[in-house]
Amino acid sequence: MTARTVKEVSTPYTVDPEDEAIGRDTVIIRRNGAPLAVILPYTEYEELLARQLPQSSSNDLRFEHERAAFQRLLPGLLQTHRGEWVAIVDEQPVEFGPDFESVIVPVRQRFGQRPVYVHEILEQPRIYKIASPHVVCQ
Repeated sequence: MTARTVKEVSTPYTVDPEDEAIGRDTVIIRRNGAPLAVILPYTEYEELLARQLPQSSSNDLRFEHERAAFQRLLPGLLQTHRGEWVAIVDEQPVEFGPDFESVIVPVRQRFGQRPVYVHEILEQPRIYKIASPHVVCQ
C-alpha cells in the first residue's frame, strides 16, 4: 500500500491509492473549510473533458453549440414565448424580450463579449429578400 502526498507550502495531503473511495467517489480537499482541490474518478474526468469545448476552438464552434441548443429548445419556447426574442448562453435561455436590442443589451452586461445566440421565437424564421447590385459590363 503506497501513499502519495500532495504538498503545499504548509499543509501536506496524503492520498492512499488503495483507499476504496479513490476512483469511486469524488474527493474534495479543503483548507480552512473551503474547497481547494478535487480528486475525481478517472471516468468522470474523461467525461468532463469530453463535454468541454477545446481551448483552441474558435468562437464559431461555441456559437454553433448555442444555435443547436436553440433548435433543441424551440418546441418548448414556442409554447411559452412565441413571438418573443431569446438569448441562448451555455445552451440555456437567459433572456427574453420583445426585440433583439431588449435581449442583447442585458446579456452583454451580464456575460460580456462571448458567443451568444439571439433569435426570434417563430415556427418559421423570417426571410428577408435584399436586392443585390448588378454589375453591368460594357
